[in-house]
Amino acid sequence: MKTLAIALLTALSVTLSGCGKSDQDLAPKKTDFGTGLNTVEKMYDATPIPLFEAVSNALKSYDLTMETDRHDDLGGEIVARRADGAKVTAKITARDEASSEVSIRVAPGNKNLAEMIHARIAEKVAGLEAK
Repeated sequence: MKTLAIALLTALSVTLSGCGKSDQDLAPKKTDFGTGLNTVEKMYDATPIPLFEAVSNALKSYDLTMETDRHDDLGGEIVARRADGAKVTAKITARDEASSEVSIRVAPGNKNLAEMIHARIAEKVAGLEAK
Protein backbone atom coordinates (compact mmCIF):
# COMPACT_ATOMS: atom_id res chain seq x y z
CA MET A 1 0.00 0.00 0.00
CA LYS A 2 2.84 2.35 0.86
CA THR A 3 4.51 1.61 -2.50
CA LEU A 4 1.27 2.39 -4.35
CA ALA A 5 0.91 5.73 -2.54
CA ILE A 6 4.52 6.68 -3.39
CA ALA A 7 3.99 5.73 -7.05
CA LEU A 8 0.80 7.79 -7.26
CA LEU A 9 2.47 10.81 -5.63
CA THR A 10 5.41 10.54 -8.04
CA ALA A 11 3.11 10.33 -11.06
CA LEU A 12 1.08 13.27 -9.80
CA SER A 13 4.15 15.43 -9.20
CA VAL A 14 5.51 14.70 -12.71
CA THR A 15 2.13 15.54 -14.25
CA LEU A 16 1.79 18.80 -12.35
CA SER A 17 5.36 19.84 -13.12
CA GLY A 18 4.71 19.71 -16.88
CA CYS A 19 7.23 16.94 -17.46
CA GLY A 20 10.08 19.16 -16.38
CA LYS A 21 9.53 21.94 -18.93
CA SER A 22 9.78 25.49 -17.70
CA ASP A 23 7.94 28.44 -19.28
CA GLN A 24 11.17 29.35 -21.09
CA ASP A 25 11.34 25.90 -22.76
CA LEU A 26 7.91 26.32 -24.34
CA ALA A 27 7.57 28.04 -27.72
CA PRO A 28 6.50 31.68 -27.52
CA LYS A 29 3.07 32.62 -28.85
CA LYS A 30 4.68 34.58 -31.74
CA THR A 31 6.21 31.42 -33.21
CA ASP A 32 4.32 29.90 -36.13
CA PHE A 33 4.78 26.15 -36.37
CA GLY A 34 2.32 25.59 -39.21
CA THR A 35 -0.54 27.28 -37.37
CA GLY A 36 -0.99 30.03 -39.93
CA LEU A 37 -0.38 32.64 -37.22
CA ASN A 38 1.85 34.68 -39.56
CA THR A 39 -0.22 34.22 -42.71
CA VAL A 40 -1.10 37.57 -44.29
CA GLU A 41 -4.44 37.84 -46.10
CA LYS A 42 -5.53 40.74 -48.33
CA MET A 43 -8.39 41.46 -50.70
CA TYR A 44 -7.80 42.62 -54.28
CA ASP A 45 -10.20 44.02 -56.88
CA ALA A 46 -9.42 41.31 -59.42
CA THR A 47 -10.77 37.90 -60.36
CA PRO A 48 -8.57 34.83 -59.69
CA ILE A 49 -7.29 34.33 -63.27
CA PRO A 50 -5.54 37.73 -63.71
CA LEU A 51 -4.62 37.67 -60.02
CA PHE A 52 -2.76 34.38 -60.51
CA GLU A 53 -0.61 36.07 -63.12
CA ALA A 54 0.08 38.99 -60.75
CA VAL A 55 0.93 36.69 -57.82
CA SER A 56 3.13 34.47 -59.97
CA ASN A 57 4.99 37.47 -61.38
CA ALA A 58 5.41 38.94 -57.88
CA LEU A 59 6.94 35.69 -56.60
CA LYS A 60 9.21 35.40 -59.65
CA SER A 61 10.33 39.02 -59.18
CA TYR A 62 11.88 37.92 -55.86
CA ASP A 63 13.71 35.15 -57.77
CA LEU A 64 11.75 32.37 -56.06
CA THR A 65 11.63 28.90 -57.60
CA MET A 66 8.10 27.95 -58.61
CA GLU A 67 7.10 24.44 -57.48
CA THR A 68 3.39 24.13 -58.14
CA ASP A 69 0.71 26.26 -59.73
CA ARG A 70 -2.77 24.75 -59.47
CA HIS A 71 -5.79 26.93 -60.09
CA ASP A 72 -9.12 27.32 -61.81
CA ASP A 73 -11.62 30.16 -62.25
CA LEU A 74 -12.48 30.11 -58.53
CA GLY A 75 -8.99 30.14 -57.05
CA GLY A 76 -6.11 27.85 -56.23
CA GLU A 77 -2.59 27.73 -54.86
CA ILE A 78 0.96 28.58 -55.90
CA VAL A 79 3.88 27.08 -53.98
CA ALA A 80 7.39 28.48 -54.40
CA ARG A 81 10.75 28.06 -52.61
CA ARG A 82 13.25 30.61 -51.43
CA ALA A 83 16.99 30.04 -51.98
CA ASP A 84 17.27 28.75 -48.40
CA GLY A 85 14.54 26.17 -49.07
CA ALA A 86 11.80 27.99 -47.13
CA LYS A 87 8.35 27.37 -48.59
CA VAL A 88 6.19 30.27 -49.79
CA THR A 89 2.49 29.48 -50.24
CA ALA A 90 0.04 31.79 -52.00
CA LYS A 91 -3.64 30.85 -51.88
CA ILE A 92 -6.12 32.75 -54.02
CA THR A 93 -9.87 32.54 -53.40
CA ALA A 94 -12.65 34.30 -55.30
CA ARG A 95 -14.88 36.24 -52.91
CA ASP A 96 -17.37 37.59 -55.43
CA GLU A 97 -17.56 38.33 -59.16
CA ALA A 98 -15.01 41.16 -59.00
CA SER A 99 -12.70 40.50 -56.04
CA SER A 100 -10.47 37.81 -54.60
CA GLU A 101 -8.54 37.16 -51.41
CA VAL A 102 -4.85 36.30 -51.45
CA SER A 103 -3.26 34.54 -48.50
CA ILE A 104 0.57 34.51 -48.30
CA ARG A 105 2.60 32.42 -45.86
CA VAL A 106 6.40 32.32 -45.82
CA ALA A 107 7.64 29.35 -43.78
CA PRO A 108 8.44 29.14 -40.95
CA GLY A 109 6.08 32.04 -40.33
CA ASN A 110 7.87 35.16 -41.60
CA LYS A 111 5.14 37.80 -41.57
CA ASN A 112 7.43 40.61 -42.78
CA LEU A 113 8.33 38.77 -45.99
CA ALA A 114 4.65 37.94 -46.57
CA GLU A 115 3.87 41.67 -46.29
CA MET A 116 6.64 42.47 -48.81
CA ILE A 117 5.19 39.96 -51.26
CA HIS A 118 1.72 41.51 -50.85
CA ALA A 119 3.19 44.94 -51.61
CA ARG A 120 4.66 43.56 -54.85
CA ILE A 121 1.33 41.89 -55.70
CA ALA A 122 -0.44 45.23 -55.21
CA GLU A 123 2.01 46.81 -57.69
CA LYS A 124 1.33 44.06 -60.22
CA VAL A 125 -2.46 44.35 -59.78
CA ALA A 126 -2.23 48.11 -60.30
CA GLY A 127 -0.35 47.39 -63.54
CA LEU A 128 -3.16 45.06 -64.67
CA GLU A 129 -5.74 47.80 -64.09
CA ALA A 130 -3.68 50.33 -66.05
CA LYS A 131 -3.64 48.14 -69.18
